[in-house]
Amino acid sequence: MASIIQTTERDDMPTLSEEAKKEKETSLLTLSDRCDACNGQAYVAVTGTTGELMFCAHHYTKIMSSPSGFIAMEKFAVDTVDERERLKTKSTVYI
Repeated sequence: MASIIQTTERDDMPTLSEEAKKEKETSLLTLSDRCDACNGQAYVAVTGTTGELMFCAHHYTKIMSSPSGFIAMEKFAVDTVDERERLKTKSTVYI
């Protein structure tokens, strides 16, 4: 039978670094923002002439890499929030 040990020590719990705290405060997109193409976490939000589109890093990169996709996005986009840089952070812990 397994035993449960109750503890109040929090030394082993991960904490947010100062850089991660700053990033969390300045990020406009949250975990609940989802890609319109695959429902993955959105890292890019494009506000356009007729609404808003959200993309994961993969789908936004794929669209912008295509000449026809790039032209279509340029015609549509009024404002773009691109937070793909957040993916390059090594050990960011969000609590």
